[in-house]
Amino acid sequence: MSIIIQYILALFLTIIVEFIVIWFFIRKNIPKLFLYSVLINSFTLPLATYFYQNILSSFLFIEITVLFVESFLIMWLLEIKYQKALLVSFIANLITSMMSLLLSL
Repeated sequence: MSIIIQYILALFLTIIVEFIVIWFFIRKNIPKLFLYSVLINSFTLPLATYFYQNILSSFLFIEITVLFVESFLIMWLLEIKYQKALLVSFIANLITSMMSLLLSL
């Protein structure tokens, strides 16, 4: 499988999984939640991938950074309290980072 196909597949899976987590907590306006999931992950996943491959190969540091960036984006876009946004981001990123680790074995 080509590297471009792998990146697209990773982005697609991340968007779907994180959308499901966001929907589980918010449960309103599904198209808007999906759009936000696309926007957030289209911003963070390429940056995280680039940083991991070219600048800093610390998976944990990059995932923690993504966690906080996404929590602020979720708070801002969904207009929810930061504690809830942080919880949503933590669970979503825990699942997708575990998937990433398992699929890379």
